Amino acid sequence: MIGHGLLVLALLLGACRKPALPPPMVDVPTPVLPVEPPWPGTLATVVAAVDAGRYASAESILVAFEQAEAGAPSASESVFWRALLRADPRNPAYSPASARAALDGYLASPGATRRTEATVLLQQLAISDSLRAAYAGTRAASEQRERARDEELQRLRDELQRTQAELDRIKRRLGPPKP
Repeated sequence: MIGHGLLVLALLLGACRKPALPPPMVDVPTPVLPVEPPWPGTLATVVAAVDAGRYASAESILVAFEQAEAGAPSASESVFWRALLRADPRNPAYSPASARAALDGYLASPGATRRTEATVLLQQLAISDSLRAAYAGTRAASEQRERARDEELQRLRDELQRTQAELDRIKRRLGPPKP
């Protein structure tokens, strides 16, 4: 019983004690998340459009971005990517002349940061044009040789037919062999 009394006494003493105060509130500022620049998302959308073969859509996305971000460094990046799309032979609207014009326009702009890449692309287009011209010349020469060969074969066939006809005429004139 004494044990019970001590237990009750300990509980009563514990209940009489003042409750502990909560720690003071400290204001913690809410962190501000950095705003993601629009260019990475735009570029991802453009690349997805190109991968799907939608070059016109990719071009219009880049044009809209350039208008919305005029003067920003990423607008210059957009101009570079438009020139790059024009230089892609898979693009249905591909033309070496328009690709060269777009790259020259990009290089002429003051914000052009990809000068080396644009210059290399221009050199590649020049090489491609010279190879295309050489192939066209070789193809034309080959077609001309083939036409000349066909004409010569036809001339020889005609001559052979005339010779055969002359031989037949001579045979008929000589008549059947006499017994």
